[in-house]
Amino acid sequence: MTSGRVVGVLLALQLVAGPALATCGNDVVEPGEQCDGAADSGCPGSCDTRCACPPVTTVDVRSGAHPRNTPGSPGVSVTNPKLLTQLGAHPDLNRARYTRFQLDDSGTKPDAILILIPGFEGGANDFRVLAQNLLKRAKTDHGLVLEVWGFDRRTNQLEDTLGLDIAEQLQVPQLGEDWLFGAELGLSLDPRLPRRAVFYNPQDDVPFLANWTNLVFSRDIDAVVRVARGQARNRNVFLGGHSAGTGFTARYAATDFHITRNCTGTPSPGFRKVRGLVLLEGAGGSTAGGADLTADSLDRMIAKFDGGLYGAVRDNGPRCVDGTTPCTIATEATACAGRTPPKCTPAATSYALLPGLLNPRILASSEATAIQSISDLNTGATMGREAIMKVPDLASLAAVPPATVEGSFGFFLDKRNFIAQLASFVAMSVGQQGPVVNGILTWQDILHGGAVPRPDLGPPPTTLPAARWGADKDVTRLDRVLWAFFAGRTNFSDWYYPAAGPSVTTASGLCTAGKCAAGRVGAACTSDAQCAQAVNLDSTLLSGPVPVGRGRCDIENLTQAPHIDVPVIAFGGSNGLATVPGVYTAFAQSIGKCAAPSCDGTTPRVISATSPNPAFPTFGNVGGGFEVYISQGYAHLDIVTAEDNADNHVIGPLSDFIARNVR
Repeated sequence: MTSGRVVGVLLALQLVAGPALATCGNDVVEPGEQCDGAADSGCPGSCDTRCACPPVTTVDVRSGAHPRNTPGSPGVSVTNPKLLTQLGAHPDLNRARYTRFQLDDSGTKPDAILILIPGFEGGANDFRVLAQNLLKRAKTDHGLVLEVWGFDRRTNQLEDTLGLDIAEQLQVPQLGEDWLFGAELGLSLDPRLPRRAVFYNPQDDVPFLANWTNLVFSRDIDAVVRVARGQARNRNVFLGGHSAGTGFTARYAATDFHITRNCTGTPSPGFRKVRGLVLLEGAGGSTAGGADLTADSLDRMIAKFDGGLYGAVRDNGPRCVDGTTPCTIATEATACAGRTPPKCTPAATSYALLPGLLNPRILASSEATAIQSISDLNTGATMGREAIMKVPDLASLAAVPPATVEGSFGFFLDKRNFIAQLASFVAMSVGQQGPVVNGILTWQDILHGGAVPRPDLGPPPTTLPAARWGADKDVTRLDRVLWAFFAGRTNFSDWYYPAAGPSVTTASGLCTAGKCAAGRVGAACTSDAQCAQAVNLDSTLLSGPVPVGRGRCDIENLTQAPHIDVPVIAFGGSNGLATVPGVYTAFAQSIGKCAAPSCDGTTPRVISATSPNPAFPTFGNVGGGFEVYISQGYAHLDIVTAEDNADNHVIGPLSDFIARNVR
């Protein structure tokens, strides 16, 4: 979009809604954008009554999870001035958040709602483009009014985006830069901003993230599922995720939400609350290894949960279960003596950091830069070069040459460039570098004509693990994706992706003289990593009632995977991370037979795990309730950002899957 093509529509939008997209024939336009002639046939003019804008709304709901030390939990008094500045005098983080993507006929009760969970470092707007494409396809192909709800982990509430929302609403990207980095740049605070952004360190600022476990996130998801079941016709709710979000999806389905003091009673499985599961470029999980957890590993998980991890995060040092006593795994027998269990938890960070690549301030900076694309997509240089030179947290962005907004994002995200190859979870197929104009790198995506063909990566593999393969394609429009980085009260990234809490159900290993002395005790080893253990989709030895397990269903309660009987559909990209159908075999073998009306009741989930080969096994397909589709040439994020065209084997099959399984 060029300057002047976006009119004052944004100023009329409430912050809870954010800019919405409109359908223009086979294309989609932003509010106020003119249709591009032949490319947008069927919708002349701007986004007005001729081209209605679907609503996009972000909603907070109460969660039933109230983890210890968390603002809003019983007995917690917040004293951190950063939290008080951002969240007010009485902060409460025990909430679940979702962003609701709807058609323009939003007054109609939806026939179905698909809830999607983002992956590593991802936010709810990861699903913005997929939602736009899928809503249209479901209506056109099946007459279904579908809604897509993008889930944001509760860490999203720590993202201090107030100034970015103002910058978005006023279409002044410089306000975003002032909000984020103005102090380091020596700027006087713009009077349109109330203050500058708060950022949290990974240790004592937010140590309560140590208590935001996988079970806490499952309970947050459950809060959203409950709302959706009350709004969808006949409770037609589907649940899915992208990348690591498939793990959140699988754990939710496998969780028994009937959590009692003695861990007994009639189960309340997550999968009973949804019509089907959707796995996008992620394996989901497996019950393998659940029966192999050692007593030592279980003790370490309990010590983490009962206080060791909170102290290890807060103090950035290893701690005993009391959260205060220093220790090491080698000295824990003495240092932690008299404490139950007498185990040492290593130091940890509250949220994920990728040194030299990604941190909260880099992720935040992408929003301010993307706002610039409203008025200048691919002409002038991006703002922020001075910030890169002066703000240490942004130093790694110096690898991106002076470029337009589209050029900067394309250089960072394109699957063929070195950054996306180092961090494949950000990779997209977004085109190629354009000409350098006045020292500024421009970009060419699929709107600018076909990119120069690259070499084919070869035939499909036949063994696991499987390498990338197939034709190289460009399938994602970068101009559409850029809006997902800032539009509304959500965004494309999770600044504070939780690292500590989900690690509670992992146990550190120690290899001594060729034998595991911690974790997988007694096993042969050559490294500490070989001794580590973790709960995947089976926590029976931890959560089962005594004497079967430890009776700690308050930590995790994954006991229902073998009973999951709803249909599953899975997707991968041949240039992504789930490159072949065989990636999904372990999950398919871990769950029960499909009992949905769309299944035939006799066909298994996996007909043969080795025929024609392990990379391409034979699944039960529709009859067995397990379908897998691979889109050739797709990188990891293309699965949720690609255009709905002949190369896309996600939107059509997913629309059909939902239509088959509504009641």
